[in-house]
Amino acid sequence: MEIKDVKRKPSPEYRFWLYDPEGDGMVYFRTAESRDNAGARAIERYLDDGWAEEVEYVSAGELTHFAQVLHKEMRPSELDESGCDDDGCFWGDAEWRGNYTLSPMSPNV
Repeated sequence: MEIKDVKRKPSPEYRFWLYDPEGDGMVYFRTAESRDNAGARAIERYLDDGWAEEVEYVSAGELTHFAQVLHKEMRPSELDESGCDDDGCFWGDAEWRGNYTLSPMSPNV
């Protein structure tokens, strides 16, 4: 497996995932074949004098939804002396604000 075939963040191009709790955690692959090959190698690493119990947590799938930001608003360039914008919203140290929702993965076109 080449390093370019693995990502830490999902995208329509990298929607096949593998979770290995004792390995790299959650990673995403371009193809199911790459994911399955990495999964087989991950499972093999759990065999020593016997099977480690953690092998049962290795899992894989194809991503259909992931959290995406909605209504992203960048920090205004001017805030009042209290750190609030014109609407009276306090910004603190935040560079942006918005909400997240679980959204369907757009198909790879």
